Amino acid sequence: MKLLERHGHTVASVANGQEALDLHAAQSFDLILMDVQMPEMDGFETAALMQNLKATRNIPIIFVTAISKDEEHVFKGYRAGAVDYLFKPLNHDILMSKVKVFLKLYRQRIECEWMQAEIQKNKNLEALGVLAGGIAHDFNNLLATIFGYIELAQLLSGKESKIHQKLAEAIKAAKRARLLTQQLLTFSKGGGPVKERADIADLLADTSSLLLSGSNVKVHLDIEEGLGDVEVDKGQINQVFQNLFLNAKDAMANGGNLTITARNVTIDGHSQEPMVADGEYVQVTFRDDGPGIDPAIIGRIFDPYFSSKAKGASGQGLGLTISHSIVKKHGGYIRAESAPGEGATFQIFLPQVDGPPSGRLPDAERDGVGAAAPETQGLAGCKRLLVMEDEESVATALCELLGYLGYRAEVAGDGGKALAMFQAACERNEPYDGVILDLTIRGGEGGEKVLGRLRAVDSRIKALVASGYAENHIMSNYQEYGFDGAISKPFTLNGLAREVKNLF
Repeated sequence: MKLLERHGHTVASVANGQEALDLHAAQSFDLILMDVQMPEMDGFETAALMQNLKATRNIPIIFVTAISKDEEHVFKGYRAGAVDYLFKPLNHDILMSKVKVFLKLYRQRIECEWMQAEIQKNKNLEALGVLAGGIAHDFNNLLATIFGYIELAQLLSGKESKIHQKLAEAIKAAKRARLLTQQLLTFSKGGGPVKERADIADLLADTSSLLLSGSNVKVHLDIEEGLGDVEVDKGQINQVFQNLFLNAKDAMANGGNLTITARNVTIDGHSQEPMVADGEYVQVTFRDDGPGIDPAIIGRIFDPYFSSKAKGASGQGLGLTISHSIVKKHGGYIRAESAPGEGATFQIFLPQVDGPPSGRLPDAERDGVGAAAPETQGLAGCKRLLVMEDEESVATALCELLGYLGYRAEVAGDGGKALAMFQAACERNEPYDGVILDLTIRGGEGGEKVLGRLRAVDSRIKALVASGYAENHIMSNYQEYGFDGAISKPFTLNGLAREVKNLF
């Protein structure tokens, strides 16, 4: 025992097999050295019992004996589940070599099983993300119709009327629905981040002061000087920080401490981070002194709609799922560690970057819903617009909004019809002044491909891309794909007015 401790191992000893089983129920071990001859329950019986228990069946057992040295006992030891069988007096060098090898093999096995579980979890999340993106896209189409007609109804009803006030309440409810679709899009496969350089320390400070002001949770920020540069979507990373702040706040309802550290770290082949690719990272750690997370559920906390809160409590069980998705889309990794009664620790790894920022957020949705009506006099003139939209209700609402703004709009339900209408207008020498193309057309070519066909007819045409996938990479970098502007669904009247005006 002293020999093992001198080599840096933590060792616990018991007198018999039952004590060994009882001790392992309280704490886990990586290797068991077991004497064959023990009172009450010998080593063979103990090893056989351990093989039948899920918590102990994979722990390597090395038998040691000074008496049972014949082949029959040795074979019996291996049949009971031992990985080796040593005779006393023990050769210390051989013993330590075997301990080192079996510990390494066991830890590699645990690491492999953990990685397989993480890979399967990522596959499940990706499949759910595709579904979530489709649902959010369809829902945003519905919301586009709802927002459009509510805003038109408000404009026609007059600000002082009771109808106008009731419609304002309807808009508030619709805005909450839009927030849910934004969460689904963040989780979805198509919800890519729009990155820019950001100061992680500032984001942490701003979020903590906003969410924990007046709270009985005390925040301790420990930020390393010279923290490396990261390129992030500020809104998405703020969402991650908010989720972790709120989880810590909920876990420490009676008050406590939340320690947040940010460090530069290097991950390489010698690091203990098998799920993080080699490279330079900023590691952000949230550590609370709450009750901790039950070991039985810690492997599920990033699953969609999983919550440890009591039934009926606030929250949808999506916070950590969305956080996992966001960090992954930033090329990083998030993990959780906890023990009952010892608080919880969440670690986020975000890759450090060099070079200029990679994207720009489109201006399509800066204005709020229900804002004052935009100026229409002299805004549109006699400009004609071709709208490609396969959802009839969205197309109708969009054309009515454009008509209110003073534009003349015509609708094509797919790419083929859009191209035919566009060519015919050019042949009549009555070309369209601009086009609004939906990015996704069911069963047909979307806006990106259709724009290429239209530009082959008239290279000067001004084009606006529209989509219910607000965070699609084309929406984030529309100029790289030949568009002159972008507007996300559900659009507002003010947002639509601004983006169409900017075309000209």
